[in-house]
Amino acid sequence: MLRVGDFSKLAHVTVKTLRYYDELGLLRPIWTDRFTGYRYYSLDQLPRLNRILALKDLGFSLEQVGKLLDGRLSAPELRQLFDQKQRELADLVRSDQERLIRVSERIREIEMEGRLPLQDVTIKSIPAMAAASLREIIPSLSGLAASSSRMRGELELWAARQGVSSRGAWLTLYHHKDYREEKLDVEIVLAYDLEALAAIREHSSSIEVKPLPAVESMACLLQPANIEALQNSYTTLFTWSDRHGYLRLSPLRELALHDPMQKGGKTQFIEVQMPVQSRASLQQKFLNNPYRKEKEMEPQWIDLPEMKVVGVAYIGKNENQEIPQTWDVFNRRCQEIKHVAPGSPAYGVCACVPEAAQGEFEYVACYGVDQASEIPAGMVERTIPAGRYAVFVHIGPLDGLRATYEYIYQYWLPQSGFQLTGGPDFELYNQEFVNGAADSRFYIYVPIK
Repeated sequence: MLRVGDFSKLAHVTVKTLRYYDELGLLRPIWTDRFTGYRYYSLDQLPRLNRILALKDLGFSLEQVGKLLDGRLSAPELRQLFDQKQRELADLVRSDQERLIRVSERIREIEMEGRLPLQDVTIKSIPAMAAASLREIIPSLSGLAASSSRMRGELELWAARQGVSSRGAWLTLYHHKDYREEKLDVEIVLAYDLEALAAIREHSSSIEVKPLPAVESMACLLQPANIEALQNSYTTLFTWSDRHGYLRLSPLRELALHDPMQKGGKTQFIEVQMPVQSRASLQQKFLNNPYRKEKEMEPQWIDLPEMKVVGVAYIGKNENQEIPQTWDVFNRRCQEIKHVAPGSPAYGVCACVPEAAQGEFEYVACYGVDQASEIPAGMVERTIPAGRYAVFVHIGPLDGLRATYEYIYQYWLPQSGFQLTGGPDFELYNQEFVNGAADSRFYIYVPIK
């Protein structure tokens, strides 16, 4: 047996640390002298101590270390814990890499201009807030200032009736995703801490009271309260996001800032805010699938002849899971399709439709056919053009499909040097697809030139 001091020297661990592990039940001494209080350890305990230190070095908490050592986790739980730790570490590495890129870019700007840039873009995490808001379609850009002032006045009157302060945060949200001078989708928001929702006594038919969701990564730029300077601020943010590999999200926000002690609360600064997501994080989400192999990140290239398909069509934005409903209809009626090509897999063909509303698309659940004739009532015939396709594999349940599409269109494509042909992309479902299975597979064909 070794006294605690000797065991400490042998293991290169402080006595204080050993005492703490004892208190937590991670590493108990094999014997404690009841007269002197000396604690004794055995050489046989060194492997357990080394495992504690190794797991701690991987970033596991001591509580997690205890569960790992004592076998209180099943094999799936063990895998899940290590997968989670792998994702956490990957996120840390990605965050540091993004910070390194920003530092390098700042150095480049200083070298080019001989000074710090006049406007600094910062990344913030914005918490959720309670929002009282008015949202309107403003007919033209020239009427934006007057309409915003009127909407703010309505919100101030509403706040007075509620007995809540109108000194919350004033935000302007722009829900249209492009620059426009007509039909601006604008929301004026009076934001409070989330607890303020409980104090609301009166609801208005025009004023919506709701939580304003948190934003994990918001690119922010501070400028004086000068409306004319906003265009330059947006140009700076857009240029910055492209240069640093960030995907721009919506809605854009403008936060009015003023001195709360100043009478009248006149806006002194405007913080322009743009939700962003790094393209590197899209790649990481795609890679986090434990069943994906590294070689499956890159697409295969396939040249296809023209193909005819027949099936059930849906046009919309899939806001209420209409695509799964379309597949339900197709599965019930697919036996009605004539001239199905022998061995045809099922296809999900997605295309832009000229006559559709903005943001809508057509999705057709279908089979390939030898000839497009005798089309069943309520079904359509479509043509998949001949050409070259980049083929990606989606692995696992369908709830991870968004990450796959984000990787393809927002990470891989912008860096690939290729362009879309404008034709439809499609999903191919063969016997490898098992809905809900962790190792289920289907293939996404993207037309490339």
